[in-house]
Amino acid sequence: MVRSSSSLLFGLVLFLSFALVVWWTTFLLLTSGEMVAASERLVAGDSEGAAIALGAENPAALADLGTRRQWMFASEGAFFIIVLLGCGWLYLSSVRRENKLLRNQDRFLAAATHELKTPLATISLLLESLRADRVPPEKLSRYLTNGLLEAERLERGLHNVLTAAGLRSAGRTTRPTVGNLADDVRQAVEAMQARALAAEVELHVEAQTSLSAARDVAALQLVLRNLLDNAVKFSPPGSPVYVSLTEEDGDASIVVRDAGRGLDTRELAHAFEPFFCGDDKASGGTGLGLHLVQEMVVAHSGSVHVESPGRDQGCTFTVRLPLEPTS
Repeated sequence: MVRSSSSLLFGLVLFLSFALVVWWTTFLLLTSGEMVAASERLVAGDSEGAAIALGAENPAALADLGTRRQWMFASEGAFFIIVLLGCGWLYLSSVRRENKLLRNQDRFLAAATHELKTPLATISLLLESLRADRVPPEKLSRYLTNGLLEAERLERGLHNVLTAAGLRSAGRTTRPTVGNLADDVRQAVEAMQARALAAEVELHVEAQTSLSAARDVAALQLVLRNLLDNAVKFSPPGSPVYVSLTEEDGDASIVVRDAGRGLDTRELAHAFEPFFCGDDKASGGTGLGLHLVQEMVVAHSGSVHVESPGRDQGCTFTVRLPLEPTS
């Protein structure tokens, strides 16, 4: 919307500038013709004819004609200056927007390279160790489990990238079906159990038996798994992650709370922006997970909110979704 409005305004400014140049050129050519005709009349001693040639009724009206034309030139000059200022503002806005896009692209490429390269490196190392028979038999199961978890992490990162690309090309699209949110929450938690065990993080679930809502199953799983993945990733070993599902004021409230790294004031303000990865570069991430969470939740006519007391004091994400009315 912003880009189309800017393009429309820029096109209008160009049209007005072109029209103004054409008008001034035409007016100057006509005025030059009038001056030639008036000079010929003056040479012939016909002052009355010279005044008429310049556009005045008589020689006494020449001063008034000059004043009117002065005001006309001043107003048109002021308008042209406003047009130039508008063009300058549009140019600066375009440059700022382009620079922001370039910064986002650089930040995304750096984060995506880290996020996708790390699991690939781990999987490659595992395969090389298996080929060289360097893995002790008693550790083989743990190595394979870690390899599968890294493959899952790689798949999740690629899925986030492809989903974000699809949202930008086709807009938000969901295919809602009515179902039990409690089942969706338990399914997401079950899918993240292996990753939580590998990180030595305990997942605790408290969910009402049945809360019915119209939701896109795949989109909601993306929301829940991204939130759980963040909670597990930033939680220290031995700490818990709590997931709850309750009904509040006619809406479903899904809360994911951890006791991990937390967010500072700046990170809270930008948490859901695309490609924003915070200040902890070592944690990796493409900066798309939380952005996709917000996009998908909004597509369900819901809302998502994050709270954190500060660094190393944990985070609480709250997702609210409308429930199906009970008959």
